[in-house]
Amino acid sequence: MKDDPSLSERLFVKSRWIHKWFGLILILFLTWMGLSGILLNHPGLISDLSVPGWLVPSQYRVQDWNRSRLINLIYSERSPDIAYAAGKEGVWKTVDGGSSFQPMTDGFPSSRFYRKTNHIFLWEGDSPLLFAGTDGGLFVCDLQDESWQRVSLGEETERVLKILMVRDQLVAFTPSHAYICSQPVAELQFRRLPLPREEDSQQVSLVRLFFDLHGGSAWGLPGRLLFDFTGLVLVFLSVSGFYIWYFPGKRRARGRAPTPSPEKSSRVLLRWLFKYHLKIGIWIAVILSIIGVTGLFMRPPMLALLADGFMSRTWYPGVLPRNPWDGKIHNALYDAVEDRIIIEATDGFWSGSADLDGPFVRQDLPVPVFVMGTTVFRSYSTAGFLVGSFNGIFRLERASGKVVDLLTGGEAVNISSVRTAEFMVTGYFKTPQGEEFITTHEQGLMPLGKAKLDGRFRMPSEITTDYRMPMWNYLFELHNGRVFKDLVGELYVLIIPLGAFLLTFVTLSGTYDWIYLRIRRK
Repeated sequence: MKDDPSLSERLFVKSRWIHKWFGLILILFLTWMGLSGILLNHPGLISDLSVPGWLVPSQYRVQDWNRSRLINLIYSERSPDIAYAAGKEGVWKTVDGGSSFQPMTDGFPSSRFYRKTNHIFLWEGDSPLLFAGTDGGLFVCDLQDESWQRVSLGEETERVLKILMVRDQLVAFTPSHAYICSQPVAELQFRRLPLPREEDSQQVSLVRLFFDLHGGSAWGLPGRLLFDFTGLVLVFLSVSGFYIWYFPGKRRARGRAPTPSPEKSSRVLLRWLFKYHLKIGIWIAVILSIIGVTGLFMRPPMLALLADGFMSRTWYPGVLPRNPWDGKIHNALYDAVEDRIIIEATDGFWSGSADLDGPFVRQDLPVPVFVMGTTVFRSYSTAGFLVGSFNGIFRLERASGKVVDLLTGGEAVNISSVRTAEFMVTGYFKTPQGEEFITTHEQGLMPLGKAKLDGRFRMPSEITTDYRMPMWNYLFELHNGRVFKDLVGELYVLIIPLGAFLLTFVTLSGTYDWIYLRIRRK
């Protein structure tokens, strides 16, 4: 009579079942995640590529300036009928108060990825200049000939997020630095500001930690390259795992007839794939576990657990830059009433003197901000500030500290920082007549209060007829699962967490199987 199987043997049977069937379920998932993850780690490789509109799901259809096609609109003080619009498709000009728009492309980035414009600033000096902060750096347009040229901010090209006039100096903000251009502005001589902080935070947000771990950037370029290799390995493990499962079943289906020579080579391939499926899989099991566990928290609902979390810098597994602002800056404004600059960063609001010679100190602004940062941040006359993000748009009153929801007119209460609102605000502008408008991610352009569209601000047909999505953005939507929203509805939010959960199980089960077989062989 055969002895009952031991606990380790019973676990091995279950572990093999998990590894086999969960792995088969994940074949396509791991293939697209591995390949897309590699390219997302190196946007410069695909910055010139784009996907035609007919290959993009209908949920990404562009209409009424939605999906950040319009985030800024500024009017000329000299000629109120002239205005400049900016957004994902670059910069546009209207000479009839907004009835029609023409693109301003001469000298602007041709890459759809780099032409995304985050902010524009109009300087109406003797020779008017229009500045554009793009994902490809800072550009300036001489409005006399309407041609763009790149403005050098240093050796590296950085995304420019905001351009402010602070007294008589121009200041441009990137995710990590600020650059100042003193008078005369037309000479375009920028230098980096030190931006000291009174409190050099000794903490790292859990959101940053998990994102840095997931792509390998916590260890710099070597880490990204290692995780790129892991992406290729994921593809190999998926293909080899499928063949290891499929080939024995194919042989059984053929019966026990004499084996032709081509099948002999197939058996050799099977043994080779099986050998290296085990070897390479165990070599990178730790990295696969990191990718699986961190991937579980990349998207809602699990992302909400990280939103307000921080950890000590000493526990960060890589090397953090000495710059306390590194990758943290989202937005900034100049408060002329108190003559100060306020920076909105991942670790809160920071206030500093407009002299830019003193340290920035933490500022408590009791206004709702979505976890991914502000999209609108500006002074609201002298009464306070206007703050918009994916959880709405609000007016913070300077004197009372009261927060008013501009969409309802009532006081803002119980606004979540991790749950998007119905109207995810992407931009705001005001006409010379005092009319206020916002743009939202899904609905597009919307009037506030008594403002009316009156046939103005129609989106140019060029945006829709020649619509193409930058390849990087398309892969990003694929990588985070949003591209499947048309197919599965709101359940799309579970694709990434569920896939990451199963990947973790497959990795752990494969590790256990390898250890069990090694011990048994010995």
